[in-house]
Amino acid sequence: MIVTAERRGTDVQRTPDAVTSISSTTLDQSFTTSVAGLNAVVPSLEVTKTSGFENLVTVRGVGSGTPENGLTTVPGVSQFIDGVYIANTISLDQTLFDVQSVEVLRGPQGALYGQSSIGGAINIITRQPRLGVYDASGDVSFGTYNLSRVRAEVNLPLSETLALRLSGQKYDHDGFTDNLAIPGFKLDDAHDASLKGALLWKPTDTFSATLSAEFYRSDQHGDAQKNIVDTATDPRKLSQDYPSHFKLESQLEHLNLQWDLPNFSIRSVSAYQGLDHIQQEDSDRSTFAQLGFYDAVAAWNTHVHNYTQELDFLSPQGSKFEWIVGLFGLYQTSKQYVVEFGGSTPPTPALLTILPGITNNPPPNLNYGNVSHVLRRSYSIFGQATYHVSDVFRVTAGVRYNNDDFKDNSYNFSAFSTNTVIHSLKDNVPTWRAEADYDLTPDNMIYASYARGYKPGGVNGSFGQVVIPPTFKAEKNDAFELGSKNSFFDRSLRLNIAAFYYQHKDFQYIETDPVPFDAGITNIPKIRDYGVEFEAQYVGLGDHLRLGGSLALEKGEIQGKTLVLDSTVVNAIENNPSFSSPCAFGGAFYNPACWAAVIASARDVSGKEPPAMPQVSGSVNASYRWDLPTGALTARAQYTYRGSEWARIFNEPTLDKVKSYGVADLYVEYAPTGGHWRISLTGTNLFDKAGVNSRYTDPYGTGQTSQQYIPPRQVIGTIAFAF
Repeated sequence: MIVTAERRGTDVQRTPDAVTSISSTTLDQSFTTSVAGLNAVVPSLEVTKTSGFENLVTVRGVGSGTPENGLTTVPGVSQFIDGVYIANTISLDQTLFDVQSVEVLRGPQGALYGQSSIGGAINIITRQPRLGVYDASGDVSFGTYNLSRVRAEVNLPLSETLALRLSGQKYDHDGFTDNLAIPGFKLDDAHDASLKGALLWKPTDTFSATLSAEFYRSDQHGDAQKNIVDTATDPRKLSQDYPSHFKLESQLEHLNLQWDLPNFSIRSVSAYQGLDHIQQEDSDRSTFAQLGFYDAVAAWNTHVHNYTQELDFLSPQGSKFEWIVGLFGLYQTSKQYVVEFGGSTPPTPALLTILPGITNNPPPNLNYGNVSHVLRRSYSIFGQATYHVSDVFRVTAGVRYNNDDFKDNSYNFSAFSTNTVIHSLKDNVPTWRAEADYDLTPDNMIYASYARGYKPGGVNGSFGQVVIPPTFKAEKNDAFELGSKNSFFDRSLRLNIAAFYYQHKDFQYIETDPVPFDAGITNIPKIRDYGVEFEAQYVGLGDHLRLGGSLALEKGEIQGKTLVLDSTVVNAIENNPSFSSPCAFGGAFYNPACWAAVIASARDVSGKEPPAMPQVSGSVNASYRWDLPTGALTARAQYTYRGSEWARIFNEPTLDKVKSYGVADLYVEYAPTGGHWRISLTGTNLFDKAGVNSRYTDPYGTGQTSQQYIPPRQVIGTIAFAF
């Protein structure tokens, strides 16, 4: 199995790094439609959903812990599509499309992948045009919840040097969750479409150019975020009196150049990404009748334009001294528009309508409004080299210099005040990786590495905070890893082990402020993470039997006295109905005595576990192929387990504990001999477990806690063709 973790193709068993590669076949057999479907399948990978539209990705407990702040932060686990850095968290919610494989690199990739790879990196590799080959393939799937998915792709050789590949996908299903407060309104639905075109020009054996364009559009009700105080006992039913809506349009165009010269190769990736995200949601995740107040986000719109350029120079592969040096640059402009209404009297449609001129004439029920313009510029210079000391011993060293520049121009408007805030921040941070690996035998390798990862600091767009700083620090991770990669029994059994120890510094998280709606990002000084991971695969009985599995055992804890404000405690103090309270009569907006009472409630979180880090997770799978007189019958079963975890650093059992769950999947396929078609049947979450993917306590005003469930049982039939 070939992976690109080292920015060049290498055998996964010869790559001294913790990397997992998932093939398109495996993705199809488990009907995995998003990165979130890889939870527990890849050791230590955790993808949690928050606020209905963001996927927060962590690896070994390190990644992104700042939901609803995608405009001013970067992912902690970077995502690349065909070498293009995807510089926002919203795009992680897109349906997977035209994928050849997904590679997950665990641990900071400080030298080759840069500032957003503090936890690891995800490489999505799509199918590419091929010269001299005409082929086409596709499939049609139908399933429960009115699921339908249609995929088609064709490769067209236009000449001896030109080839065009076209592909498309349409994916739909009804919502899994009924909103009882709005009859007929379902959540957790999907309605999206993807299109892609790629043109390859290869005039010589040493030069190639591939121009690609990809478009994605989704328009749906959005994810079900069920309030934990909701009275419905059925996890697939809830009551919310404000309809949510999610719309996302994105495009990605990139030009990939490869030029192989006698002594080195040049590789260039030039890309543009555009994103338009329109959303509204019931921010209190409930009804006025139940809570006695309402909070509705009538607009949460984000627009991003992103330009990236990477230029790499690589030595020939297989030389005694292998090296890569490169340059990376990013220029990003973003705009965000937020309107959030709230009140303690029953809302009418007029009260929840955005009127012209709202920014200059806010209505009495406007809790929060914001127009932000963010400019981000980043560049880095990097290099890594591997020296083959002998045929069995190698040493690698790499370094990267990262420069990041943020500027946030925010206009905040509400019924209470209006203000303009301009904050900026510059970071100049080196990151690195050092590694040594040794072949015990041709099939057994051990390695040790030390790496530093980095996630840039950033700016908070609010004004008048008491404890939240205008900027927050860069996050760093010093990672030590020992690993072993092994093949046994004529390479029919593969066993890989990796142990890690992290000193994680200045973890970025969301803290509330004594001034309402002024929460922002601050830093936890120090977290210690450690664990061990196992991956195994066996192929036997003439390639008929395949067994596989993974296991991650990990733990983390916050070190040193760290005082933090809990939004739920702050809300209780500020909403105290007593006339003698310093927070009475809106004192939270102006009274220093109220602020002092809030600050005094800060809790010490030392010894607490970091969020999104289950102590145990893993998966097992088994497949068998029967060769029949008319074709081949294949069956595959998989079980994944994600242990319990914490949703916040406070580790409050009633609010923050996310329970464990296990899911069983089954796949059966028949492919006739010499045929151009196949049929399959997939069952996911066979026992219909209502596992909780994530919990989220809103720190920005409502203080409500909601949770999102994994998809219910689905049965899907597929007919596929290829010629």
